[in-house]
Amino acid sequence: MAKNRISRVSMMVAIAVVLSALTIAPAAHAQWFDDTYPGFFSLQTPGLVQATAFGGGYVSDKYAVLQEGTQVEQSVTPYIGVFGRATGYQLWIGGGFESPLAPSSGSYPRLNFGRFQGGLDFTLLPGTHLYVSGGHDVADSDAFVVEGDFSSWICLHSQHPLNASFSSMHDFQNGVTSTEFDLQAILLSTEKYMVLGGVGGAMYNGGFLAASQGQGGPDVGFYYRPWKLGVSAQAGYGNAHQYGQISMYKQLSWLE
Repeated sequence: MAKNRISRVSMMVAIAVVLSALTIAPAAHAQWFDDTYPGFFSLQTPGLVQATAFGGGYVSDKYAVLQEGTQVEQSVTPYIGVFGRATGYQLWIGGGFESPLAPSSGSYPRLNFGRFQGGLDFTLLPGTHLYVSGGHDVADSDAFVVEGDFSSWICLHSQHPLNASFSSMHDFQNGVTSTEFDLQAILLSTEKYMVLGGVGGAMYNGGFLAASQGQGGPDVGFYYRPWKLGVSAQAGYGNAHQYGQISMYKQLSWLE
């Protein structure tokens, strides 16, 4: 009889502990979320509009690309923004090579197309952003695309902060997933400019590719603070043999 009472009491205690844990866990999680992202659901005041103009070029033994475009972003909350991006591409293909946009469609010396995308910018942590977008091509490409871009600054308070970034995009027309990655450190920083250096590269998988392809090499960057202007260059080797690329961007922002 006593054993049955002890068993019942033990069971009731166990149930009480489980119920308490289930009650405390959501509260603790909610408290952590509020502490980490205060005001997550509140509108950002004043609002911030940012515009970035960018351009660049890539050249290798097999093909060359020029691109230019702009991105406009509107803040919604302190941690979420909406953005739209428009990019124009000019693609030159080496003699006898098929178009990577539409393989088996023949050989073309040059293709011109535009890409329009829209999506969300998530500020996961200070200095850490995740951009998620989707879009569609026009003109010589008719692809639907989905893209994710991630960038994070590491060791912000050290003498040489690091930036780790990657961008992954899937093209539903040719079935290829392309992923670019980069790791740079601030080598020199003054009141007006920064000099960065590191390594980067790209990987291509799926679609008409029989096997994974890639490339990589060292890169260097320069950012001029008064103009909010950045320039970066990279050179290396991969499946397309020797390659070189350069990119630049100019940022503007307004408080509403």
